[in-house]
Amino acid sequence: MQSTGLKYRWFVENCHEIVLPSGRVILIDPMLPPSKEGKMGGFYSGYTVDDLERVDFVFVSHTHGDHIDQLREVCEKFNPVVLVHQASVITLAKAEDLRVRKVVPLTDFQEYDFGDFKFTPYPGTHVATIGDKPVSEALNMFGKSGNEYKDDTMVFGSCFNTNFLLEVPGGIRVAFIQGMYTDLTKQIFYRKNPTLVIRQLSRIDLFPEIYDQLLECVEDTQTGLFAFMCHHHKEKDPAATSAQMNVDLEKKGLATRVFVPVAGKWIRVTNSIEFEEN
Repeated sequence: MQSTGLKYRWFVENCHEIVLPSGRVILIDPMLPPSKEGKMGGFYSGYTVDDLERVDFVFVSHTHGDHIDQLREVCEKFNPVVLVHQASVITLAKAEDLRVRKVVPLTDFQEYDFGDFKFTPYPGTHVATIGDKPVSEALNMFGKSGNEYKDDTMVFGSCFNTNFLLEVPGGIRVAFIQGMYTDLTKQIFYRKNPTLVIRQLSRIDLFPEIYDQLLECVEDTQTGLFAFMCHHHKEKDPAATSAQMNVDLEKKGLATRVFVPVAGKWIRVTNSIEFEEN
């Protein structure tokens, strides 16, 4: 199969859309609230589920509410296959009333071949704030919603936090890394040499050590492209961080360059990167 590359765009938080060379679509962490109103209104990006033309697969990195708020709406509209860590399948399916046969429980390190792409999940690590607490304390932090399964998705969302490697024809490899940059992640992606790395960014102004972790991640993957974006912790000035990182990468003699995607703007990824007009 010949590859003309894939298309990628970011919306908000950890919500991304990938259009494969075959035309099939992967949506990552569906967070597309319909307005600025309501509990999740602060994540409104100007884009909603209505802006999606097709979704064949939904990947859920972890089951916190700010990663799955529009999951049920997407499933009702497109009836996609949902890819989620095997430990989260039951609580997520019950919380969102999903079609059981449409949920694929992911096992870490196992390669899934879907014909026009291969997908390999790897264990990630969420921040320790919640995951290190006993279940009873974590439940108290989130409060009771009246739905025990939704409460469970919030509590255990910190425990099962999945990264992945996406491979498509033409040698294009997309690495998705979120949460903490662990030794396990280093070993995996150092060998895979991905074309594009999608890496979350927390607040470097509050946690300066994150900058060194990001720079190390770029050096380890030795990729030619790299992306990062604001996440929950609202990086104060991602453009400034990106510019400084590119200066440091050039000093190290590395070809990799970091960029901050613009919400909703399409990017074409082949052996280079092109920003398309919407």
